[in-house]
Amino acid sequence: MPIRLHGSASQLPATSVYVGQGSRYANPFRAGDTSPSEHRTPMSAEEAVDLFAATLRGPVGQCYAEHFARALHGLDLVCTCPLTAPCHADVLLYLANGSVPHRTARSLEGPIQ
Repeated sequence: MPIRLHGSASQLPATSVYVGQGSRYANPFRAGDTSPSEHRTPMSAEEAVDLFAATLRGPVGQCYAEHFARALHGLDLVCTCPLTAPCHADVLLYLANGSVPHRTARSLEGPIQ
């Protein structure tokens, strides 16, 4: 089962794809960005991931979701987000593999301390 790994675009195992900032799979919504809600407060990481997921469920986003699912199926996903934090890579893993992603303590830099 594919997993999310912590790392950068420069250290990719052959069975993985970088989905972080600067990639075509990056989350355009970031923690700290202004929320689109009426309160206009800074978003948490969880809110940014939820907004990414909601966008992919919309009419235009569904086309992207289908493309992402085909392109990422069976691959581990690498992002710079801490493995203990919410990350859009979890949404992409779900889309691509149809199951709830397994969180791991594995990092491309070694075990998390």
